[in-house]
Amino acid sequence: MIGAERSFIAAASLAALLGVYTPALANQQPEPAPAPTTPGPESSPPPTPSAAAPAPPPPPPPPADRAMTEAQPRPSHSGPESAPAYPPGSWFARAPLTIAVGQGEGTWRLTFFGFVEADYIFDSTRSYDDAMGGTLVARTDTYAGRASRTQFSMRNSRLGMMFEAPAVGTIAPSAIFEGDFFGHQSIEPPHSSEAAFYASPLFRVRHAYLKLASPVVDVVAGQTYDVFGWQNSYSPCSVQFLGLPNQLFSRNVQLRASRNFEVSSGISFDVAASAVRPGQRDSGVPDANAGLRFNVDSWKGITTPGNIGTRALPLSLGISGTVRQFRANAFTPPPTQNSNSATGWGVSADALIPIIPAHDASDRGNRLTLIGSFVMGTGIADLITAGGGAAFPTLPNPAQANPPPIYHGNIDYGLVSFDTLGVLHTIDWQAFKVGLQYYLPPSGRIILSANYTQGYSKNMAKLFPKGGAEIELLGRVADTSQYADVNLFWDATPAVRLGLSGQYTKVKYLDGNQPHNLRGMAQALYAF
Repeated sequence: MIGAERSFIAAASLAALLGVYTPALANQQPEPAPAPTTPGPESSPPPTPSAAAPAPPPPPPPPADRAMTEAQPRPSHSGPESAPAYPPGSWFARAPLTIAVGQGEGTWRLTFFGFVEADYIFDSTRSYDDAMGGTLVARTDTYAGRASRTQFSMRNSRLGMMFEAPAVGTIAPSAIFEGDFFGHQSIEPPHSSEAAFYASPLFRVRHAYLKLASPVVDVVAGQTYDVFGWQNSYSPCSVQFLGLPNQLFSRNVQLRASRNFEVSSGISFDVAASAVRPGQRDSGVPDANAGLRFNVDSWKGITTPGNIGTRALPLSLGISGTVRQFRANAFTPPPTQNSNSATGWGVSADALIPIIPAHDASDRGNRLTLIGSFVMGTGIADLITAGGGAAFPTLPNPAQANPPPIYHGNIDYGLVSFDTLGVLHTIDWQAFKVGLQYYLPPSGRIILSANYTQGYSKNMAKLFPKGGAEIELLGRVADTSQYADVNLFWDATPAVRLGLSGQYTKVKYLDGNQPHNLRGMAQALYAF
């Protein structure tokens, strides 16, 4: 009898150490554990009958808004690492893919996020690849402007990782790394294989930054959205890839400081400033961004930046600006002996207005939100998905040299150009966008959205005058661009979203030609 009791005790001890559940041992109730004197995050419940080990650490907080996979460090409202606050039992909630190491305040976390996307595209002209960007519509007097194109693409699929380290005092470190498959391919169709372009695309870094959040100031270092335009809080809801034509849309390596100030209950404002990768490295100085934004935190609207990442953001009005320097090689035959300087600048005014407001990110049924932006400036074509096809004119060749001299520019096309006298000018642009997003009752799982954008350069025609030496450029440079779309989304499951879109683009070339393109687009994506 004594031997049997000893065998039972030994088996029970081994089962408790290994955490093995057996019916025979499950009925043996342990001594009740003493209640903790001070409850807190480190407190754990009494051990279960099947295990004497302490309970696992509390579940990690939700990850970055997964598309926000437009993983953007908003200076206010706790930053980009905040996911939409879904109430318990929300149909839209998705469990984060998080790996946690450690316990309590010493926990390190790694969260994977992103989406798999398939796009089916038909264009009435042969103007675009899968992404439109700032590409011009093919002219009506060309075959490409009269023939259609069909594309199937997965290049907008994305993969991201969010890293969270334990706080040090009041400083909370985190980092975001995210990429897609729009990597630069030096040779594209028709000069390379279409199979390689669509089926074996190159990975591209979208976001790679670290953030140090504190009650005093938030610091961001790395590549992400610019302060200029308060991106991407005012991005339109569209099946088309961002940035839409004429949209202020830019990501750059930067060093940013920001702070959110609460004025009163439900009212706050954001202040941010950053030093940004220069538009021209040979300028010798970084670009400078700064912005101020007013928020009514108690008045929220449902908004979707792009095609995924639906969330609730407060009514807000933002103003922001950028200043940049250029030092272009002098417009003379090589070798380069000196340079010409010019200053670029831009100002953007942005608004998000909840016409039918919501309580939180899950309160979507019968919700209507208006977004709008107006931007103007000079030397900012790379920041607003524009450019008009501007190029440098041909060097004068009075001596009839053969081969003729070629100008070697040290700056990207579309930012500056030279007039007929060889004087350097920045290229002016002004653009605006307006978008409506309606989330149908009763649940908001069906979304209707419409957007319109327009861009115009007031000095492009002066830089490339009719009757000038560069007559050929008049047929390749456009000073006006228009874009409109209508979109329908359906959330089939919390992870699967389907979309349909009709899109219209039109440009006006300097010689008066005004071609347009019609695009039909279907989309399916799985978010994680």
